[in-house]
Parts: sequence; structure tokens; C-alpha cells
Amino acid sequence: MSTLIINLYIAGHIMSPTKIRNNVIKLSELSTKKPNYYFIQGYLMGLGALPLMLTPSEWQPDLFGDINLQKESELKYLESLMALYNQSMDKVIQNELKMPAKCSLSKQDYRDSLKPNMPLPSYCKGVLQALKHINKRALNALQKQAVDSLSGVLKAFTSEKAAAKVFGEFAQYNAQEYKRNYVYYMADAIFELRFSNDLTLSDEDEAQFNNSFLDEESNELDELDELLELVLADTELKALEPMQMLLEMMEGHITKQFIKDNTGHFWGLHETRPYMMLRAHRAKIHALHGYTQKAQSELEELLKLNPNDNQGNRFLLMNCLIINKEWDKLDALLVKSDSEELHATASRALSAFVKHGDSKPANDYKKKLQQQNKHFSKILTGQEKLKVQQPPYFSPGSKEEVGVYLDSLGKQAWISVPASLFWLRKK
Repeated sequence: MSTLIINLYIAGHIMSPTKIRNNVIKLSELSTKKPNYYFIQGYLMGLGALPLMLTPSEWQPDLFGDINLQKESELKYLESLMALYNQSMDKVIQNELKMPAKCSLSKQDYRDSLKPNMPLPSYCKGVLQALKHINKRALNALQKQAVDSLSGVLKAFTSEKAAAKVFGEFAQYNAQEYKRNYVYYMADAIFELRFSNDLTLSDEDEAQFNNSFLDEESNELDELDELLELVLADTELKALEPMQMLLEMMEGHITKQFIKDNTGHFWGLHETRPYMMLRAHRAKIHALHGYTQKAQSELEELLKLNPNDNQGNRFLLMNCLIINKEWDKLDALLVKSDSEELHATASRALSAFVKHGDSKPANDYKKKLQQQNKHFSKILTGQEKLKVQQPPYFSPGSKEEVGVYLDSLGKQAWISVPASLFWLRKK
């Protein structure tokens, strides 16, 4: 099939979703690979994540194999395919990345949704097939991480067997969390691959940063203190097991009466400070791995124990609330926050954008963001680079201040709000 024939139909005519669907299914039936409709939808969405756009003549054989069109009237099937393709590209640009409604996950037993040829696994397999066009050797470290994270989520939904390996003991809960967070992984991959402008340093710089944790030496000889230090330096899920052991040991000495008597002052007590540090770190690990609801609950409890928030837990909480779309809770938290904090201004900007769109209230906050930190919008949208390693302190208005914001899921918060990064970059 010539590129010319396909390109003649790229513009197409306005067709109903039902007409497009029916024609694309008929086109598939005339092909050698015969992919189902949800596989096709996933594949086309996956094409939108590629760093370089492919021509129809490059991706069409991969998706369909050979297509045997024998009647001139069947050319309308190609027109429908290109209409569906254009719709997918529009969704990528608008950051509308949700899976089709039929790709749902059963709330009773997730395995019911992962039978062969069901919509969800078909869609995920389609996206994965499109991602095979990516040359991973040409990617930087952050891009590779984003692609691998997205692929991991997609692969978990390709079959019951694949899901069982990933979701573990709390399979039903974990499956729902993975499904809910898919859009953030997809958005992150698209941003890194297409819009980040290489927002990272070299692999050598990243390795030096990671090794800096390992070079820290503790002056404490006590085995428990050494374990505490190791756990607090680890942000992988495997750190949760020793962390839980430490918390259980501490909670054995924290009675209900003690909590009642000291709620509001937990950070000020020497004996409960390690306890507060561990719980805050547990929230961070959950947040970094997509379990933002768990992180939110933990952070809300920590703010009750220590309303003064000496730890700065409110910063990660703001972004968790945005990702979880808990706008009323976010607004209530912002009432108590310093209006000059970068996290608070960014959160207010996103809240205003969600409620009012590209409006004066939202643009006023965007202007204030620029006034508070001239690097903010440029770093968030990939126009400026940011060192991976962050110092323990920063000055207001510096790049390091933006780094602290990103470290508390700042970019994920913006990615979770459709079109917000495009609005942020808009003059």
C-alpha cells in the first residue's frame, strides 16, 4: 500500500466514533495480523509517545501486516484509521491520556479483566508494541527510566500471569493503584521523550549522586541507629520491610495515652523524632512509587502529630492532593500555608487552572511564580537544566529551590493536570 494513498486520507472527513470504529475493525479483518480494536487504539496512543514521529508507511505494516484492499469503497477504512490516528495525536498534545472506558479493571477481581483478548490487556499490548520503535540507546537516563516505568505498568496488565508476578500479596489493591496511576507514567514518558529537552545530567553525574548516599558515615556505633540511617537513605520499595520493623519496635513504647498527651508536639520530643522521620520517609517512598493515596494518608496524620510541620511534610502532601484531585483538601491546606512558599504558589496556580482554566486568577498565580522564581517554568517545561544532586539548603529564587519542589513530586503534580505544562510555558 503506497504512502501516497494513505496520506490522501490523513485529513479525512468528520466521522462519528461509531463509524470510525466499525471501519477500522473492517480494515483489521482485511489484514494478515488482524489486531483487535483495543490493540489498535493502544498502538496509536503509543506512537504519540515516541520521540520521533513515524510515517504511516513505517508503522502500518507493524500494526496490520499486509492489507488486502480489493474494492475502491474499502479505501474509506484507511480514512477512518487516519482519523483515529489523528485523534490519538491530539490526545497526546492535550495530555488526555486515559485508557478507553472499556479498558476497565474489575473492582471485585482484577483477573476478570485480564482474560485473553479483553480490552485492557489488548490495549496495553498495543502500547507496548508501539514503544518497541524507541531506540533506547539514544535515550538519556531520565528518559530510560520513564520508558521502563511505563512499560512495567503496561506489562503488568497484559495477562493474569504477568499481573500475579507484579501485584503480590495485596493484588487487588495494587492492581487498582497501578491502573489509576497509568496516566501519570504515560504522561511522564511523553514529557521526557518529547518535551524535556534533555532535562538531566550525564549517567556519570547520576552515579556520583547515588554514590554520595553510600559515602555517608555515621558517628553512631549502635546497630539500630545504623539501620535507621540506611533505611532513611533508601527510596526503593524494599526499604519498607526494615522500616516497618523499626516502626513496630518504636510503637511498642508509644501508648494511646502518650499519643493523646503529646499530639501536636511529636517533633519536639527527642524520643519520637526518629519515629516521625521514618513515617515521613515511608510516605515519600509510597509517593515516589505511585501510591499517592497511601502517602497522603500518612502525611495528613503526621501533620496532626506536628502541626508546625518542622519536617516540611506539607510540601509533598500538596502534590499528592493534586495528583489525587483532592482540591477541597488542598485549598484547606493552602489556607494554613505561607503565601511566599514556592510549593504553595505552584499549588494555588494549579488549583486555579483546574477551576478556571487559562484565566486571570490562574495567570495571576503564574505571574507570581515567575516573580518568586524565574527558573520555575523553564525547568518544569525543560527549557533549563537542573543538576540531579541537591544541596541540603537553598536560597529563595534559586534553581535549587525548584529542585526541592521537583523532589516532592512537583513535576508529577503538573503532569496530572491536563494541559497545565503547556499553559505554564505559554507567554
